[in-house]
Amino acid sequence: MRKRIGKDRVYIYFIDNDDGFIREIISKTDQLNSYNIQIYLRSRDFINDFARFKPSRKNVNIVFISNHLEIDENGNSVDMIDVLKKIKAINSGAEVILYSDSDNIDTVSLAFHHGVYTAIKKNENFALRLENNIKGILSQKNFILRKQSGILITEIFIIFVILTAVLLIILYFLFPQWFII
Repeated sequence: MRKRIGKDRVYIYFIDNDDGFIREIISKTDQLNSYNIQIYLRSRDFINDFARFKPSRKNVNIVFISNHLEIDENGNSVDMIDVLKKIKAINSGAEVILYSDSDNIDTVSLAFHHGVYTAIKKNENFALRLENNIKGILSQKNFILRKQSGILITEIFIIFVILTAVLLIILYFLFPQWFII
């Protein structure tokens, strides 16, 4: 039974039209380099790739999405909430973190309503917050694994006790002389 999620099972995706900023953050943070990281400039490319992978309980998918995405073919800005909905439709277990350089409470509230894990501000503490959120998600996932492992062990023990009691009852009726003191 696995008790911890290995870093090789953690997939981190960034959707941001400013990949230079993300690459700079990743280069400053040694912790991030041990995960499977991909950066997407276009949300459509991410959605197409993400849809190809079957959701797995063994893997942890963390998607960081900027509130300012690319411009589509019609010249309109891609809506972050639409992208969030598509991500959750593909894999409801994916943890999505919104990051932005503004404090638009309406956007953040709407994002929480659609299943975003948290929202962080793009400022001088961004790298630290990024690391802390990843650690927090992994800590939660590892706790759930340990809890499920404990439940399984308890269930096995209960089954063992019941089978032992049933066996003793059967033996009592088949061989009552064994139980006379």
